[in-house]
Amino acid sequence: MKDKSQYDFKPCESTAKKPKRYLRLTNNMMESKAWEGLSCHAMAVYIHIKIKYNFTNEDNLSFTYAEGKKLMDKKTFTKAMDNLIDNGFIYIVRQGVLKQCSIYGLSKEWQYFGTSAFEVKPRVKRMSKPKGGI
Repeated sequence: MKDKSQYDFKPCESTAKKPKRYLRLTNNMMESKAWEGLSCHAMAVYIHIKIKYNFTNEDNLSFTYAEGKKLMDKKTFTKAMDNLIDNGFIYIVRQGVLKQCSIYGLSKEWQYFGTSAFEVKPRVKRMSKPKGGI
């Protein structure tokens, strides 16, 4: 049986002796078909969303376009968010409008990706303005 010290963080994982927070990405998640279907941009966004997770707010996470713009351009960010929704890693709790940001939740649907039990609700896409027309 392993003693508790064998589960401590290694020097390559943290500079703090006793890190207070950590990010959990499990092997079964990263080995799943759903994860394989994510773009590298979606993986990066997911990691940043998980940084905001504090073990009590799994249905109350925001990640704004302003935050996404620090990582990638707006179009790529939008595609990454849709990719995370479509593969069952996050879902929309509240879709933002005007000056109200969207709220996301962490989903377990990725575990059912590719099966008849897989159910996701895609983001409602806004109509684009017609170019040079009425």
